[in-house]
Amino acid sequence: MDGRKVLDAARMVNLDRCPIEDLDSADGAAFARAARGRFRKDGICMLPGFIRPETLEILAEEANACVGDAWFCRGTHNVYLAESSPDVPTGDVATRYERTFVGSVPYDRIGEHSSLRRLYEWDPLKELIRVVLAKPQLHRFADPLGACSVNVFVDGGEHGWHFDESEFSVTLMVQAPESGGAFEYVPRIRGRADEKSIVAAVLDGNRRHVRELPFTAGALLIFGGRETLHRVTRVSGTMPRLVPVLAYAERPGLENSDEVRMLFWGRTGKPTA
Repeated sequence: MDGRKVLDAARMVNLDRCPIEDLDSADGAAFARAARGRFRKDGICMLPGFIRPETLEILAEEANACVGDAWFCRGTHNVYLAESSPDVPTGDVATRYERTFVGSVPYDRIGEHSSLRRLYEWDPLKELIRVVLAKPQLHRFADPLGACSVNVFVDGGEHGWHFDESEFSVTLMVQAPESGGAFEYVPRIRGRADEKSIVAAVLDGNRRHVRELPFTAGALLIFGGRETLHRVTRVSGTMPRLVPVLAYAERPGLENSDEVRMLFWGRTGKPTA
């Protein structure tokens, strides 16, 4: 780790505020129930103060040290992250395109003994997420690039309005940018009868349904992005917005496709050198 301090996961997490080491205990069970309730209500659960303030800077130091290993993709997409069918009428929301410019540091470029990896590999964290999502089982993602990555938004970075392909995502807010980088969302509209009218209004700049989640360094975010329209607004300044992404799956051994790896990391597997 180049002389940098490495922390055990139990020392990183504010267990007084978030008692997750034993979810069968009275305090642990109450905490998990409350977190599950927040997720059921809006499809999003933010746990501020999850990481201790005095150790957050170590995570930020690690993330900043690997920014140079980020692969950046810049392009346009519709809110469904899919090609628009020729049969779709002109003006349909599927024919309207958003801009995205974001980098991602792959798992194999994050230090093998880093604090971030130790947190990702900590079973109490996985168990908390399983309970919040009400899954019968949960496994760490087996992808060599996408198991745990770091999203990097530099000056001009943004992620346009979209629904996720995956059911849920787990992110850690590590470093806010100088300006911009707000997380905005419209909860649980996928599949509603008025879905497209709401999406069209949002794309037109109508903010009636839009909510904003403040960037709170040290917070853990569990988010159902497949049902919820969301975006990250454009970042400006020299300090990058850094957000580790912790990936899990309901079945063991799951990995991304080669196409997804090429899109987000510019290669399909571990580097040859």
